[in-house]
Amino acid sequence: MDRRIKRTRTVVFNAVMDLLVEKETDKITVLELCKKADINKSTFYLHYKSMDDCLQACFKMITDEITETAKYINYNEIRYNPAPFVNKLLDELEKKVDYLCKFKASRICGPSVRVFKENLVDSIAKNNNFTLEDNYYEITMITFAVAGCFDAVIEPLPIFKKNELSIALCAMLKSSHSSM
Repeated sequence: MDRRIKRTRTVVFNAVMDLLVEKETDKITVLELCKKADINKSTFYLHYKSMDDCLQACFKMITDEITETAKYINYNEIRYNPAPFVNKLLDELEKKVDYLCKFKASRICGPSVRVFKENLVDSIAKNNNFTLEDNYYEITMITFAVAGCFDAVIEPLPIFKKNELSIALCAMLKSSHSSM
């Protein structure tokens, strides 16, 4: 990626994060974002179609680290010893819980979370050389694990009880595999 594009997206991301401290996502305007990021509106529209597009890109930047972590998750970890997987995921989510709370209240949350889950499942499946045709069961279990973990975090926000979540999610994942 061109360094100017990277720089612009970084200043926009930082401006969005600063504005999220002050207000809800639905209240942020392109004009105030541009002022905060010290860019022109035309520059904004070169990079983003709309404010929602910008917010989705920022959500993706937040979740990219989590997706990156998933690239190294072995399916057998989820199946036989889910604690490392669950704790890796919860550690990454815990770092971003304040931003996730803000995004939860926004209109972009649903579509962004759906894309994030798909990317996470895809990363884990690719790491394990799984295809839907050959590994339907495994991909279904990965999807179940990802959706369960992420939804269990997002739904009760702003309350985030990492230890209780870890215990509950590990028990759920172990029981789902043992019952099949």
